Amino acid sequence: MKLNCFGRSSERSMELSSDEMQAVRDSWKRAKEREIGKHILQALIERKPQFKDYFGIHVDEKKDDVFSCREFQLQSHRIQNFLDTAVSSLGFCPIGNIHQMAYRIGQIHFYRGVNFGADNWLTFKKVTVESVTNDCGSSGSSVIDLKSVPSIFPSNSSTVVIIGWEKFMSSVIREMKRGFLDEARRNCHDEETRF
Repeated sequence: MKLNCFGRSSERSMELSSDEMQAVRDSWKRAKEREIGKHILQALIERKPQFKDYFGIHVDEKKDDVFSCREFQLQSHRIQNFLDTAVSSLGFCPIGNIHQMAYRIGQIHFYRGVNFGADNWLTFKKVTVESVTNDCGSSGSSVIDLKSVPSIFPSNSSTVVIIGWEKFMSSVIREMKRGFLDEARRNCHDEETRF
């Protein structure tokens, strides 16, 4: 087991503290009132237009508004509903239940052909954290060295919100990637045994 400079295992340092869980839940209450799923998906598409293809948003941009089309609305609701379920479960259900949900979504991504590269996962995480924490009083930057957390920041700081979301999204994305990869391996093995 590797230890970071604060003497904690790297896996344990990614666990959400009770203050971070509460900060994530509180910030989510405010964010979902702003239809945050739409903001997240719009920001993803603006930063990386290929996200339209990943989410099945096929419109003629010369004639139609991407952000009002049916596919955009559907996908933004899916993003928001997943995050709502996951965040609402924080502290009330074991974190493993949230991880199982994320893992299953990763499996579904495999069957739908949604194969994100590492850069797209990082963009998804960054956009989500920025969009949700936009009104928590931060400077808008979510670049934080998580190895130097949690003891240097007071628990009432908006930084706790950002750290909580960074940790939360890291664990969710890790499980989504794991679900995708396990399903790809299983299908690869199935293909090999057919012959």
